[in-house]
Parts: sequence; C-alpha cells; structure tokens
Amino acid sequence: RDGCGVGEAAASGPHSLGVQGCADEMPAKRKALCIGVNYAGSDSELRGPVNDALRWVDVLTCSLGFPREGVLTMIDEYPSGELVAEDDPNYPRPTQENILEGLDWLVQDASEGDSLVFVFSGHAVQIPDTIAMDSDARLDEALCPVDWDAFEWGVVPYRVITDEVLHQYFARLPSGALLTVVIDACIASSAVRVPLRINFEYPDREMDNHSLTQAEYQDLAFDCDAWLRNAHVNALPRRLPRQPSKPLWSKFAQMFTKETAPPLNEGLAVFCLTACSGSQTALDASLEGIAQGCMSYCLQQALELLNYRCTYLELCEAMDHIARNLRKEVMPYMDQFFQLSYGKNAGPDECLVFDPGSAFVAKDKAKRRRGQRRRPA
Repeated sequence: RDGCGVGEAAASGPHSLGVQGCADEMPAKRKALCIGVNYAGSDSELRGPVNDALRWVDVLTCSLGFPREGVLTMIDEYPSGELVAEDDPNYPRPTQENILEGLDWLVQDASEGDSLVFVFSGHAVQIPDTIAMDSDARLDEALCPVDWDAFEWGVVPYRVITDEVLHQYFARLPSGALLTVVIDACIASSAVRVPLRINFEYPDREMDNHSLTQAEYQDLAFDCDAWLRNAHVNALPRRLPRQPSKPLWSKFAQMFTKETAPPLNEGLAVFCLTACSGSQTALDASLEGIAQGCMSYCLQQALELLNYRCTYLELCEAMDHIARNLRKEVMPYMDQFFQLSYGKNAGPDECLVFDPGSAFVAKDKAKRRRGQRRRPA
C-alpha cells in the first residue's frame, strides 16, 4: 500500500530513552518476515492467520516505518478463499523450505541498529518422545508450516520448525540489533532461548524462562471449553488436532546429534511475545466480524491505542487489559494469558517496540557489565 504515511507515527512520540549508539552514523534497516497459515482444506484448518499476517504488513509499513520491500509475507490462501499457488507472483507459500529461506533472508547482513521482526500465526505443536527415556529431557516446541505433516527422516520426522532451528538463525544476529518475535500459536513454554519472562496471568512477577521437560508436559491438561464454549465467535484452537511424536529411532539419532549454535549474542536486544503458556489455548476467533488470532487482535489494538509509540512492557500491559475485557464481555472461557520473554541486558521497560534506537540498549549494558567484571577489586 502506498501513501499510508510510512514512518510518521514511529518518528515522534512522548518517549525518549536517550540510548547511546551508532543510530545516527549508519542507516538502520527494518526487516520483517510475516507468516500466516490457514492450512486451507486440511483437517487442521484455521480462519484467521492469513488475516493476521496481512494486517501486520499494514501495521509495519503504514505505522511503524518499515519499507514495503523490507517486509516478506507468506500466506497459503487469499482472504477470498483462493489458494496461493506454488508459483504465485505475490506471495510465497509458507512451506518449511520457504520459511527457512525467509529466516535466512531476515538475519543475513544484519548489523548494529537494525530492527528485525518475525511474526508467525498458525498452529504450533509440542513434540514428546514416544518412549520417554529421560523424563527431564527438554520438550521440543515447533511451528507448523503448511506442509508440516510431510514425513521426513530426521530427529523430528516432520516438516516442522523447532525452537532449536529458530535459535540457530537468531544466534547469527549481532550485538546492537533489535529482534522482536511474535508467535500467535499454542506455545507451552518458550519459543526463544532467553532467560527472563513475564506471564501476564501474574503480571507483577518476573520469572525464569525455562523450557518444559517431557515429564512436565505429560502433566498438562488442556481445557477444551476454551474453544468449544466460545463457539459463538467461531473459536478454534491454534494447536494441531493430532500430535506428532518422535519415534524410537529418532531418539537414538538425537543421541548422536549435538546442538552447534552458540547462545544468543549478549548485546542483542530480543523480545518474544507468545499467545499462551502451559496448558492454555491460543484462540482463533471472529472478533469485530473478522477471523483473527486473539493475541494478534489485542496486540494490534494496543499498538493503535498507544499511537505506535510505547515500550514493550506498556504494550503488553495494554494487550492484557484488552484481553481481560474480551474475557469478561465476549469469551468467558478464554484461558490464554500472554507471555513476554526477553534477555537480561534489555528490559521491556527500557526499549521502544520495533524502534531501531532501542537496538543499542543490550549492547551498551553488556559492555558496562563486562567492564565491571574486569575492574580490579
């Protein structure tokens, strides 16, 4: 879309964090990968993810200063219901291969001052071991591309994108960049490997952001009322109707496979917003007559309410307020509470959402911490 005032809302506002860095010395890049998967025609079909992704394109380009050529969008059908073909001239289909190529595009040539965004709306899934040889083993979380159920020989025998794979891409990002991840799907624990999290069911607490173990996942009990008793808004769970699992042979293969990606750069400012945690359900619903994700609706409403100029903490507080009103007035059985996870060197009250000027917060704090560690007693 042209002529929508790109960057005007992001260029002014009440906040000024005074971040020191190189933002004035080099042009910051703004890049985003927005993915919406409706799984059209399958037994896991959703109605809202494509609408989420297309609205994100509008929000990023018309209100947050992202250039249209800097936003890569993948959908599997048009809002009209027409399927996106493999050779569609407008949008790549969100297959595993295309999403991985998109992630590579997102992180390649990233530099200080860049603001990078990864948005996924669709199904997520947890992948337990068929035979739990170690109940304390870490549970795999995965995003589901449109071709997720195509069988492949590997540690995870489906074309899903695990949190480990996401980490391998994000670990390539340099100090002094800002990464924002938005996942409107059923994530039980964490999609990004950062140490801290706020669960907005208990918004006054900062907690450790740890992955679920196999044993913890087995103890979860999902409440089907979250969508069955919200049928008046066509609610659906953004969780697969059937659960893929690792066969025994893949467990043995994993014993000989080591993670090779380093931890995220301590100077990378990273924030991950997810729709729910534990046994909660991320909902797909018809809100204001439009099929969309509940988290995407609350997030985009909150951004508009705050004039697209706020910290990550202010954004999530506004999202939580909107969600609580939804629960009170529209969907009384909605059980999801939003999650915000982040690193130790850039807090959610220190950084403006999607703002390249906030990209240096983590780098500067990491540098000060290194200096303190080296200072003689």
